[in-house]
Amino acid sequence: MYEKLFRYGLFPAYETLRGRATVRHIAEYRDGQWLDETQLAQLQLTKLNALLAYCWEHVPFLQDHWRAAGCRPGTLRHTSELAQYPTLTKTLITANYQDMVARPWRGRTLAKATGGSTGEPFRCEYTMEAYARRTAVMWRGYGWGGASLGTRTAYVWGTGMRGSGWGGLKDRLYHAAFNRRFFDALNMNDANIDARIAAIQRYRPAALVGYVAPVVLLARRMLATGARVPGLRGVLTGAEALHQVERSDIEQAFGCKAFDTYGSREVMLMAAECAHHEGLHVSADHLLLETLGADGAPVAAGESGAVAVTDFHNFGMPLVRYLNGDAATYSTRNCSCGRGLPLLESIDGRVLDLLKTPDGRHIPGEYFVMVMLGWPEVRQWQVVQTAPDSLQFRLVSNQPLTPDQHASLIKSVQPLLGDAMRVEIVSVDSIAPTPSGKRRLTVACANAARIVD
Repeated sequence: MYEKLFRYGLFPAYETLRGRATVRHIAEYRDGQWLDETQLAQLQLTKLNALLAYCWEHVPFLQDHWRAAGCRPGTLRHTSELAQYPTLTKTLITANYQDMVARPWRGRTLAKATGGSTGEPFRCEYTMEAYARRTAVMWRGYGWGGASLGTRTAYVWGTGMRGSGWGGLKDRLYHAAFNRRFFDALNMNDANIDARIAAIQRYRPAALVGYVAPVVLLARRMLATGARVPGLRGVLTGAEALHQVERSDIEQAFGCKAFDTYGSREVMLMAAECAHHEGLHVSADHLLLETLGADGAPVAAGESGAVAVTDFHNFGMPLVRYLNGDAATYSTRNCSCGRGLPLLESIDGRVLDLLKTPDGRHIPGEYFVMVMLGWPEVRQWQVVQTAPDSLQFRLVSNQPLTPDQHASLIKSVQPLLGDAMRVEIVSVDSIAPTPSGKRRLTVACANAARIVD
């Protein structure tokens, strides 16, 4: 009852009061998923040409960047022609930040920092219109996994909620209105995991959303104890790749299907699984996701390539062929569900180990991604558990951090890691990927010996 009331009454009223067109965008993307290949290609081309024309007129750095690569203003005949444009990196954007903001939007955008799911912290800006559209795309993808707008949902997440006072009360009321409750994924240990499972059981969610590592941790404890969370429509996972062994454990423990998702703070949800589980549908009616080889040219379906994202709707700081640091592989097939949205076969480039402290705490890798939000001076980072009681932050920065900064970073993480864990800060010149090309941001003790310095 409440789910429908919120979805069709309270939420539309709230978004209208906030001056956002989210409900209209939800309807647009609901229809967009069923466009056929030809219709989708035409929609992408129309949106892409509108974005490029805007950038040629209003975004100084992109104009210079593109002209230096030999590009000139003009209408593209096919989205594949975007390959003639140079890619954008986090380093380029940061170095030319003010000139990346479109002139008409200066002083009117929203800002967002990312701790760097690829180990490279980053800050970007966006418009409220872009946010509303991203929200609509998110609810579409979550809906495929049973966590539709207004569904009673448990989030095993880094809460980001204020703990007390008026701010804490506002946060709790806001999330209660959305019919969701957060269960802290960052403070789970051997002593409280059963209580965390019991709390989720008492909440009686219809869906569960969470980081892969802590959800797997809950699932394996449930399998060991026989605990169950009945009535779930689906478990949605994110923040890192979901592998088959982990998927099987989740589905067996929670008694429902697991649905993988792929997103980032820069653009939110980019792809998600539907009920057919044949790959992750790319939000191709909302953005263009390319996979590129070492030479910068698109690779064929079935081959892994660097992810380059073009957000069709962020006119505040347009991201065109933005290399987010991930790698992915497009599928060679279409989904049998009938949706025209293309499929990703796999996300290949981000690995976040779950770390375990000597006193039994389980720390998901996503925690360190959140920690590094506050360190924009760090260009790359990696956290390696060099021993059961020792953790090393490996940092790449333009200038080495001062002793006071070292102490500040250690102080910020020590309460969660516990006094039994020693923390060391090490400045390095670079952080190499593994031989397979994957970027490990957090490395558990068992895997530390495999990391190439």
